[in-house]
Amino acid sequence: METDQIHKVNFNMENMDGKIEVKGEISGAAKIPNHDDLKFKAIIALLNSIDKQNFIVTENLPLFVTYVKEIEETIMEVSKYESFQGKNIRRE
Repeated sequence: METDQIHKVNFNMENMDGKIEVKGEISGAAKIPNHDDLKFKAIIALLNSIDKQNFIVTENLPLFVTYVKEIEETIMEVSKYESFQGKNIRRE
């Protein structure tokens, strides 16, 4: 895969009703197929931009805790399988 080329990845997240809650685009250099390294960099950048204090001052700390738990659970699931979004092959 070419590393000097800028790649774009579009994404969205739907709620249980199928309505889009988040939609975005990231771009940057990638070395891994499907630009998975670029996706990780975007996740890290977004996580680093979150300020817990904003949840505290708006009295939404339980929402912060919910999101952190969901992120932790997702990371655990991604780590268990060779292919997370497709066919799941559990690592031994």
